Amino acid sequence: MGREAVVKIIDDHEYTFHQMPPKQSMKLLLRIFKIVGAPAGAVADGAKANFKSLMDADLDISRIMGALCDRIDENEVEGIVDDLLSQAICKGRGEVSRNFDSIFKGRLPHLFKVVGAALQAEYSDFFDEWSGAARDLVARLAAMTPDPQT
Repeated sequence: MGREAVVKIIDDHEYTFHQMPPKQSMKLLLRIFKIVGAPAGAVADGAKANFKSLMDADLDISRIMGALCDRIDENEVEGIVDDLLSQAICKGRGEVSRNFDSIFKGRLPHLFKVVGAALQAEYSDFFDEWSGAARDLVARLAAMTPDPQT
């Protein structure tokens, strides 16, 4: 049984996000990982010894941007956005995928907010599970790592 639809108000517009079919969602997630995997690795490389330091890491922005730009293809990004918004409805405007240009014309920041909300609606449960597993893994690795001061 799938999750309930997610309703979000974004810039005074109501959007409803329905889940994609599982195979479509899985394939889309892998496509996204192919783009963001190396930049995410660059962020992790810039981190200190523990998981909490990711937010305070010394980041090499040029390396992150280079890794991201090496993977971005405008057709692939367009396809990802199309897939992400394929199950979205804008109240009063209809299906986002059918009315894309009229909804987002001259409103690129609004588009990014809607795409972010679609990502959150589709994959929040996955990332919630993953982040918990990542924290557990980091804690286990930290417990196994010898203290450099001893």
